[in-house]
Amino acid sequence: MTSADGLEARVDFAGIQALSSREAGYAVALKCLQVQADAEARDPSLRTADRVALHEAAWPWYTGALGEIEVGEMLKSLGPQWFVRHSVPIGTGTKDVDHLVIGPGGVFAINTKHHRAASIWVGDHVLRVNNANTPHLKIARSDTLDVARRLATKVGFPVPVTSVIAVLNANSIVDRREPNNRPVSVVDAKRLVAWLVGKPQHLNDTKLALIKLAAEEPETWHIDPRAADTLRVMQRFDRLAAQIETPSNPAGTQKRDRPTPRRAPARPTPRQASARPTPRRAPARGRGPKKSTSGDLLKLWFAVGVVIVAISILRGVADQPCTSPITCVIPSLYLAFKPLLILGAIAAIGAGAIGTLIWLVRRVSR
Repeated sequence: MTSADGLEARVDFAGIQALSSREAGYAVALKCLQVQADAEARDPSLRTADRVALHEAAWPWYTGALGEIEVGEMLKSLGPQWFVRHSVPIGTGTKDVDHLVIGPGGVFAINTKHHRAASIWVGDHVLRVNNANTPHLKIARSDTLDVARRLATKVGFPVPVTSVIAVLNANSIVDRREPNNRPVSVVDAKRLVAWLVGKPQHLNDTKLALIKLAAEEPETWHIDPRAADTLRVMQRFDRLAAQIETPSNPAGTQKRDRPTPRRAPARPTPRQASARPTPRRAPARGRGPKKSTSGDLLKLWFAVGVVIVAISILRGVADQPCTSPITCVIPSLYLAFKPLLILGAIAAIGAGAIGTLIWLVRRVSR
């Protein structure tokens, strides 16, 4: 195959094969192995002849890898018209996209997050887990912009990319954003495949084919995608999974059942998963659920008192003999608006009563 200027255009088949063979969870599995190896170098007692005590710093990476593997297994049920790549490397560093999916419904950059038995709340600018801010939305948007820019540079036309956070095993997901203002879609992982398949087609077949070809090329994403031996890393991760013993109480984690090896001999569906840990950051500003305090209750009744006192003062002034043209206007105004003032006083007292009831319920439910 030659290009227009006569130079040979070479296809990097080995690079394409390396990129397509990257298994779900590869990048996080590699980090888990590195963290565990460093911990074992400091404390050799973590490993015996047949068992491994996973260091507490490696647990989030371990469960993160299992989480991405679980979502990767789910994505296998997509039809042949879908293009799926995992752990897609971005740039020259360690950044990667958990899952890149291209199909009739468009292009999707998917981040896997595991928050077992957690309550998820999504606002315009922040995703909160059990009332704690996370940078999940910001990171997902960054990944999506990078994917869109790299694909557009390769194909020569704008490529719309849908940013997705797939949440595993949460108790609830409450999205308070307007339906037409959700730049990052937050989806229960159990519904991910059905959600992808249900998206309407908005790119024609020709553009989709070109985008898939661009996504297949390793230079679209990374300078040297073959630098890591992905197969060897996943084999080492499998051996680690087979040897791990349950920690008594790893810091920042819940007690877990002993994990099932990922391949024995066929890969079972992982029972637990988690997104890779994110750096601790200052809490992002967002409109999240707010805990009621005694101070809030006092403020509420103070406002009710101000309304009642103001109405009482106005009534008292209206009952006084008028001594000037201005004061003579007050009685007539009071009589004209008396029904509204009465309703205002009733509404203020009702708001105070309702606020008190809500405060009591929240106190009891803590």
